[in-house]
Amino acid sequence: MSVYFFINDIHNVGSITVKQALHIGQNFSQYVIKKDDAEYEEFLKEKLSSFECILLGIEKKSARGFELSYDNNTKTYEVRILSFSSVDDYLAAFDYIKKLCSFLGCTETITDDNESYTINNLQTYPYKENIKHELAAVYSKLLKSSNNDAYFEFQGIHRKVTINVDLLENVIINAENVVEKFSTFVTGLQYINAYEARQKFYENDEGTIIGIYAITETVPTILPFNPSVESENQDMVTDDNIAEWIINLVVINGNPEDESSYENLGQINYQEFINRLPKEKYGFIDARYICVKGLNREEIENLLK
Repeated sequence: MSVYFFINDIHNVGSITVKQALHIGQNFSQYVIKKDDAEYEEFLKEKLSSFECILLGIEKKSARGFELSYDNNTKTYEVRILSFSSVDDYLAAFDYIKKLCSFLGCTETITDDNESYTINNLQTYPYKENIKHELAAVYSKLLKSSNNDAYFEFQGIHRKVTINVDLLENVIINAENVVEKFSTFVTGLQYINAYEARQKFYENDEGTIIGIYAITETVPTILPFNPSVESENQDMVTDDNIAEWIINLVVINGNPEDESSYENLGQINYQEFINRLPKEKYGFIDARYICVKGLNREEIENLLK
């Protein structure tokens, strides 16, 4: 379950802006809009109360981050620590709460269970027990599932994380320190140095819908081992609509900075691609996704033979 911490605006400071929220955090980043977005500067000027929440975290440390919001009706700031957060997610949220309390001139925060913590004892909150409980609950749920391929998925600060019974048993549950192992695992997934391929769809002349991924020469790429329609695309297409999944294999002829250098060398059925891909060229990063090492042109050509 998510955990909520409420900080009363006792001095009626009102809703701060996103820019102020980042200034208070000092080393925190926001994960709502990219800095190169045309609307970034305007976004910084907006008050927190203009949004349901914003997502904050510390780059290279946070796995899920935490949500910050302001309620104009109750004059309260709210920090929400998401379920399946890492140790560093909790510690980052605690650090931010302390800084926010200092800015607001208060020393106390109240949880959604109506428990009171001060800035001096906030880290006594039993967050490690929370993590253990959440892992045990999802493990039990997956064990009871009649679907042998059942998995549980949640969104990290940069990418989704997918866990199943095998991963929990072999990687996390039986570790000497379950909490630390889980935290290291989920955080590491957010910062893999690889391109995450995005699925696309097209309808051919016969009205058949094809699902497509692409791999580019020399580029390490994250792909699903068995493709299916991602949740963000299910409003426009379902797995039942997909006649075939394929992979476009792209090579670079010239300067990688020049878009005209990229050539689609050919297509291959997705499952056939997986079957032909040498085992040493990829590895699972979680229950559903693999990371394919950068393939050279010869390796790409061999896949098409």
